[in-house]
Amino acid sequence: MARAGDTRARILAAAIDLFAARGYNATSVGEIEAAAGLAPRSGALYKHFASKDELLDAALSERIAEIDAFNEHLRLEPLGDLRAELTLVARWGLAELARERQLVQIVMRDGGRVPELAERFNATVVRRGIALATETLERYAAERGVELADPAALGEVVCASLVGFSLQQVLFGERFAGVDSERFAAAWVESCLAIVNQPDGSEVHA
Repeated sequence: MARAGDTRARILAAAIDLFAARGYNATSVGEIEAAAGLAPRSGALYKHFASKDELLDAALSERIAEIDAFNEHLRLEPLGDLRAELTLVARWGLAELARERQLVQIVMRDGGRVPELAERFNATVVRRGIALATETLERYAAERGVELADPAALGEVVCASLVGFSLQQVLFGERFAGVDSERFAAAWVESCLAIVNQPDGSEVHA
């Protein structure tokens, strides 16, 4: 017999697949149940989720938990090497954006028709990612006696570059830009090092 947790995970995965492929409003509960291997229109979904809306909340909650867990791990167990830590951040950030790809597709498809979807994604995932980038830059800079004149703007810049690269891959394919993920991550690390490792301790402006 399938465990309740397994069934819940199957329902959630099936729902996100369908929302991304067909659209949130165009996907019925029965279609989600069928895609999850359950009897369609049996009400099985409602044993685990109160509504389609709760499915999206669950998907967003998973991403929030991953972001927060990574931030806490980096804060409590630093590598002690700035370049290595930034490389870890870059690789993790790109991997996390890949995991969020279907959610991004849902927002791009339905965000205009269902604006609360875009607002929720922005508030829970996008802003959290930018806050993490800002906090990390400030911490690294402070460790080196550097005062960032506008850390929030710099956080937006370094986060937006990761997001932009990931979106480019979604829209045009993995190799569209002619730069693979490792080369991009290396260049991203150099940019961050330039921000937080000023030898004279002077302010850095966005």
